[in-house]
Amino acid sequence: MKSDFDDLVYREIVETSIDAVIVTDNLGNIVAWNNSAKRIFGYSASEVLGKYVHDILPAHDIRKKAKDSFKKFKEKGEGSIIGRSLQLRGLRKNGEEVHVQFSVNTVKVRGELYIFAFLRDITELILLQEKLSYQAMIDDLTGIYNRRAFIQQANSALNISIRNTEPFTLMMLDIDFFKKINDEYGHNAGDIALKKFSDNVANIIRLGDIFARIGGEEFILSLLNTSIDNALILAERIRRETENLIINTPGQSFSLTVSIGVASHRKENTTLEQIINHCDKALYQAKQEGRNRVVLSE
Repeated sequence: MKSDFDDLVYREIVETSIDAVIVTDNLGNIVAWNNSAKRIFGYSASEVLGKYVHDILPAHDIRKKAKDSFKKFKEKGEGSIIGRSLQLRGLRKNGEEVHVQFSVNTVKVRGELYIFAFLRDITELILLQEKLSYQAMIDDLTGIYNRRAFIQQANSALNISIRNTEPFTLMMLDIDFFKKINDEYGHNAGDIALKKFSDNVANIIRLGDIFARIGGEEFILSLLNTSIDNALILAERIRRETENLIINTPGQSFSLTVSIGVASHRKENTTLEQIINHCDKALYQAKQEGRNRVVLSE
C-alpha cells in the first residue's frame, strides 16, 4: 500500500511539472488538471474538471476528428495515438490557438481505465520555424518572393496550366541602367528604387500571380491562365507606369525605365526552365533594341 508520503511526492511532481498533465476517465471527462495545464490553456482546474476534453482543448477545426478518434478508441480499447508523441493545435480560454507537443497513454487504477497526456507548449518554436521558412522564401529588400520560392511556385502553376490546358506566361523584367543609378545616386537610392518598382508591379498584378526578384535588378513574373495578348497588355502597362515613376530620395529624385521579355509555354512538354530561357532571350533582345520596351519571344 502506498504511503501518504508517496501520494504527496507524486502530487507535487505533477503540480510542478513544466508540462501540462491532463487525465481523463474512459469517457473522456477531465479528472485531473495540473498548474501547467492552467498556464498553457488558461482554465483553472475547477473550470474544466468533469468536462469532455475534446469540447475544450483542440482547435475548432480538428475537434470532430479528435472526437471521432476517441470514439473509435472507446469501441476498440486502443487507438493510433496511444504511446506516441504528436503535435496539434489547441485552444486557449481566450480563443488563441496554441501549438502543443503531447503524448497520450492509458493506465488502470483499481479496475478503472484512465487516459493521461503530457503536453508542452511549443508555440514559440513553431512560430520561429514558420518565420525562418518564410524568410527563406522572401527577398529581404523588396518583400516579394526570391528565386527559390519562384521556382517552386511557378513549377506548380505550370503543372496546373498544363493539366487544365490553360495558357501560362512568364515575364522577365530588368531595370535599365541600374548600375548607373547606384553609381550616380548611391546604393541606398538604388535600394529605394528597387523597393518602389517592386511595390508598383505588385499593385498592378493579380493576387494569384507569382512575382519574384531573382537578381540585383532583375525580376520575374508568372501569369496563370493568361493569354499572350493579355500578358503583353500587362507588360506594356508595367513598362509605362515604371517610366512614370519618380524615385524620391533625400536631396534628389530620378526616374526609371524597364525592359521586359515575355514568353509562354507552347506545348505540354515545355518545362519552366525552357520558358525562362525563352523569356531571357526576349529580354536580351529588348535591351539590344534600346531598352524601355517589351519584346515577345519568337
